Amino acid sequence: DISGHRLLPHQVVSLGFFLSRPHRKWKELNLQWCHIGDDGMHILHQFLCRGKENKQEVTKLDLSSNDLTEASSDIIGDIICHLRPHTLLLGNNKITNLKNITTAVTATRKVKVLHVNCTSQDAAAISDMMTCLDELNIGYNKLGDHGAKLISKGITINTTLRAL
Repeated sequence: DISGHRLLPHQVVSLGFFLSRPHRKWKELNLQWCHIGDDGMHILHQFLCRGKENKQEVTKLDLSSNDLTEASSDIIGDIICHLRPHTLLLGNNKITNLKNITTAVTATRKVKVLHVNCTSQDAAAISDMMTCLDELNIGYNKLGDHGAKLISKGITINTTLRAL
């Protein structure tokens, strides 16, 4: 847990080297409030998704409050497919389009707990992927009436959601 420590690019590279060692197995990565930004996400992606021999399942990936934008959306989707986290926390970032992330969550069907900020344009994608979630936190969102209706529709068809 290195949450709360601002990581500079060279520190993200060091973390990437550490995490990508072939025999290093870790279950949780908490980078909340590390302010790695999109550049840091690109660096981490190079290490976390390097080769099939490094593929592993993690229980928790917390990337909350890291100044991530839509530029990191594809990368996060790839990391989801590679690490297959059970819990994915992306709240308090600036990602405005979650399509790549929700597609990865649906494809892997491994993410059971998701915390994400969303807008009305993301509501349809979130509603579609809700069938594989146990818990969804969409607090501090900008859904609007239309988005809320889409989320409500997803809730009615979800049989596994235990917490919203």
